[in-house]
Amino acid sequence: MKVNILKSRNIILSMMFLFLSNILFSQTIVRPEPISGKAMTKNTIQQHLVYPQSALDNKLSGKITVLFTVDKNGNAYNHRVENAFDQECAEMAIHLVKQIQWKPATNNSLPIDFEHEYTVEFSAKTYIKNLEKNKIKFIPEQTLKADDSYVIYEYKELDKTPSPYFNNQNITIGSYLRSELKYPDQAKEFEISGTVKVSFIIETDGKASNIVIVNSVGGGCDNEAIRLIQNLLWIPGVKGDNIVRAKTTQDITFQFGERNYHDGNQY
Repeated sequence: MKVNILKSRNIILSMMFLFLSNILFSQTIVRPEPISGKAMTKNTIQQHLVYPQSALDNKLSGKITVLFTVDKNGNAYNHRVENAFDQECAEMAIHLVKQIQWKPATNNSLPIDFEHEYTVEFSAKTYIKNLEKNKIKFIPEQTLKADDSYVIYEYKELDKTPSPYFNNQNITIGSYLRSELKYPDQAKEFEISGTVKVSFIIETDGKASNIVIVNSVGGGCDNEAIRLIQNLLWIPGVKGDNIVRAKTTQDITFQFGERNYHDGNQY
């Protein structure tokens, strides 16, 4: 009888050990994440989404999940879609997801390869509404073809570097920042000054992606710097006979005590 009790106890302890081991193992795996964070990446995807005309005409809407692998260096490959409500929308979803830069998955803090997925939402109703309200901005049609390799170039590697695009040719990036910058309320309240450095990719459609704060100021200044970069359009960089993706940084200074360029007040 005593032997049976000991066997039963050992079995129960073994099962508990396996159960706890599985829990601990599952907790050590950290899935890949976009370098810009989930919320900003979702917003960026919607900014870059160009609805295929046939899907828009037929008011086709839905979600498309892109499957891919993120390796231990953060490189994503083997993008594919297994089910989609529209083939052209599936191609657009893959294109958008290929633009995302990733932090690799980790196991016990060590980078690992990981099978991952990202879902892109298509809403014809919302897209049409934004078109009517001129919320969707485009650069002029480019004569050169967009590079389809998704390679990201540094400025020094380019034959022609990107340049900010404004409808008014008298506007410069400096005057744009001065006129559009809104000094955050929290930064005014605590008299916060400083320079936010923002890193981002200028995509071949002239919009920014993969926005990352390199130097933070706080007090709402980081979010305001991101807003300013998101609203900018660029004529993309050129490498050879193609327009290409290019990585750059932008400093945006918040100076307390000087004229606030949004409302003209002194703080």
